[in-house]
Amino acid sequence: MAVLVSQFNAKTALAVGVLMILVSVVKQYRSRRRMPPGPRPLPLIGNIHQIPKSYPWLGYTDMFKRYGPLVTMQFGPQQAIMIGSIEAARDLLDKRNTIYSSRPRAPMIQECISKNLRILFLPYGDRWRAYHKLHASVLNVRVSEAYRPLHDLESRQLLLELSEADAGELFPSHFFRYSASLIYSLAYGIRLPKGVEPELKVAYQVMEELNQVFLRTWLVDILPWINVLPKALAPWKRVADRMHEFESSFLRSLVVSAEQKPGWNWCKNMLAMKESKNMPRTELGYILGVLYEAGSDTTAIALSVFVMAMILYPSVASKAQEELDRVVGPDRMPTFGDLDDLPYIHAIVKETLRWRPVIPGGIPHAVTEDDEYKGYHIPKGSMIIPNLWAMAMDEQVFKQAEHFVPERWIENPSLPLFPFGFGRRVCPGQHVGKNSLLINTARMLWAYNFEHAYEVKDGLQVQCPVDAMAFTSSFNSQPLPFKASIIARGAKVHEVMQREWKLTEKDHLVHLEHLQAKMESMARQSAQDVAGQS
Repeated sequence: MAVLVSQFNAKTALAVGVLMILVSVVKQYRSRRRMPPGPRPLPLIGNIHQIPKSYPWLGYTDMFKRYGPLVTMQFGPQQAIMIGSIEAARDLLDKRNTIYSSRPRAPMIQECISKNLRILFLPYGDRWRAYHKLHASVLNVRVSEAYRPLHDLESRQLLLELSEADAGELFPSHFFRYSASLIYSLAYGIRLPKGVEPELKVAYQVMEELNQVFLRTWLVDILPWINVLPKALAPWKRVADRMHEFESSFLRSLVVSAEQKPGWNWCKNMLAMKESKNMPRTELGYILGVLYEAGSDTTAIALSVFVMAMILYPSVASKAQEELDRVVGPDRMPTFGDLDDLPYIHAIVKETLRWRPVIPGGIPHAVTEDDEYKGYHIPKGSMIIPNLWAMAMDEQVFKQAEHFVPERWIENPSLPLFPFGFGRRVCPGQHVGKNSLLINTARMLWAYNFEHAYEVKDGLQVQCPVDAMAFTSSFNSQPLPFKASIIARGAKVHEVMQREWKLTEKDHLVHLEHLQAKMESMARQSAQDVAGQS
């Protein structure tokens, strides 16, 4: 009898398994009939076996060449549509942003690690709008211009750091110090002049752990329904809880510290807004923390890309330096007031962002309603992934796309610039980021030549390689370590840098006190404008 029952259970299980596979095949076939083309999925797992193991944006770019600008993929139960053209991205994510502004579920990073507090992965809704309003209050165009004195301070220190003997190897760390110190000063009233402060070390550790999460494929991201399992049966939850406790404790401590600092900062500004009323300090910590995560990494990586480009394209650097010598001259360093007269510097910054986008694989969106586009059906709930690398390398939009050609932006100012994202999910810190890139690009080219470094091997001088495709295969893709020779453009450069550094107000709290007065003045002006319109 027991044998018969065992055989019956085995047959039943087999039948159920076969039925599940048949249902999966039928559902996939029906759902994909009018969707964009793509590789054939397998039952249950879909196209998971076809996800590129490294540099996925390159693998998906090859798919666009085969299937067209829209490619359908199936990641387990999740439908995904990859976008490989700027036209399609703008048509869907920009022009139809009312239904393309949400995010797909991200069980590991958002639900388990961040406890749904990280705005980057938060679905579109009331909570996202409240968080976004807090961000916009300190990151809009007008307010961002008021941060120029702090940009100026950190940029002047960066120029001096690049004159040090080991700068040719350590320049990425100087870029990270610059961007981290700028964000920390604004967010928490904490300056990081040495680049080895405890706050920075912990922030690096958090970022490194998050990057490791992005590099791995987590079962819970493929099969989200298993997230209901108890912790004893869900090893990813133990990893996530440890990370959350470490990160949330750190972010909460920064908020508490910022409240006690003199002068103005982003934390105090947000605490005074109705959107943060009764908000736990941990929640505000995540709202502020994502600005560091997004802002410091992207700016520092873009500056390293700039150095790579200047080494590989010396004629571009020479042309920019001719412009700087004509507009600025040798007796002072460039200021924000010069930027309007430096169109080629603007073009270099735009080309840096296009040539090697910091997030080449894009950040997924989610569509909240069924949609139709160019004869294709896009089902509600689909993950929509804009592939920024494919867009940047589109020869129909950018001729000689593989090459670093700033002139394209001067010859055609209407070219699309998309590295900051699309629609309502565009990066709110883009104005602060652009200001950092502009002032540092201008000053570095005014002060230095960036050339190939050399080292001695077997008694011979050998040129150190700089590979334009040698980047990390991570969410934020940065150049793999390379050496540069950073040479001052004459003895007078050091004289000017030292003179201007001596004249610089180095106390960031003084700058923040001035910022407080500016913010109060702007608030009064805004109130008067509103009163005048009523």
